[in-house]
Amino acid sequence: MKYKGQIIGTLLLLMVFGIMFAVWQFHFKTIFDGYKEDERLRASLEETMSKLQETFQGYKPELLIEAWQNEIQPWRNAREERGVYFNFGDWYQIEVTPPEARMLKFWYTEESNKQVNDLYAKIWAKMGRYDLFPQDIRAKFDVATEERWEGKNVSWPIVEKNLRQLNFGIKLVTMLLDANVSSVRDIVVWPRRYPEDYNGMLAMQTVGLHVTLPAKDMVGLLEKLEQESRYFTVDSLKVTYPYIAYAAEPQLEMQFLLTQANYRRPPDMKEPVTAAAAGDGGAAGAGARAPGRGRGQAPEGAMGKFWRWFRQTVLAMP
Repeated sequence: MKYKGQIIGTLLLLMVFGIMFAVWQFHFKTIFDGYKEDERLRASLEETMSKLQETFQGYKPELLIEAWQNEIQPWRNAREERGVYFNFGDWYQIEVTPPEARMLKFWYTEESNKQVNDLYAKIWAKMGRYDLFPQDIRAKFDVATEERWEGKNVSWPIVEKNLRQLNFGIKLVTMLLDANVSSVRDIVVWPRRYPEDYNGMLAMQTVGLHVTLPAKDMVGLLEKLEQESRYFTVDSLKVTYPYIAYAAEPQLEMQFLLTQANYRRPPDMKEPVTAAAAGDGGAAGAGARAPGRGRGQAPEGAMGKFWRWFRQTVLAMP
């Protein structure tokens, strides 16, 4: 019985120490680790503040900020001046408005059919045939038809979006007609993209085209695109000559990617965009990505957080 009591006492003592260790490990240790992290942050901030005071000793903050802004503003002005070159022109603009007494869906059907008929009248006048173009240009530019909206109510933003897409297609086809293409075999519109290389400030719209045209007109088309007052680029080009045995003017098959770009004012510029086309929203920051850390990048330290706050709050003041 004597040893039994000692064993029980020892087990109870071990149990008490175990409970105390568990409380320390899972409760107090976490709290003290937080205190240590706060202490390291405080020391880092004090060191940073000391370095800033030593570096900027004798400078007046308002003069320093003014000097910084004087360095930044010329870059912003240059960016705005060059941004005018990047626009969609009138390719996404529409000038029609529905009458108040008409239902949007029925008015849209009549208006879109009228525009498509007018376009194919131009195709007939230019080529004398319809089979040298896609049967319905609306399908190539994802423009809604009456059948797609059957039994549905549509709002003006939806109608407006489809009219802008239709106008884009009409402008593109008109450009091809003016270039004297002999036929249009295919048109593929790419999704609009916002390359990270330009910090989301350019909206890129690419269209894949497969056309047939005489050699001299192909050269004329490329020269015209190069001399345009706004941004056009041919990203890829393939030219073949399958009609070499024909006793006629050489007809070349031309497959190429045609890209336009629209400047999107970044969030640090408060004025409205003057050169942006309505097809990209018409607002500078609409859809623009805010600057931030990329995925997979290491977390910022205390110095990095302070410098980011200082740069965004103090140095970036307008």
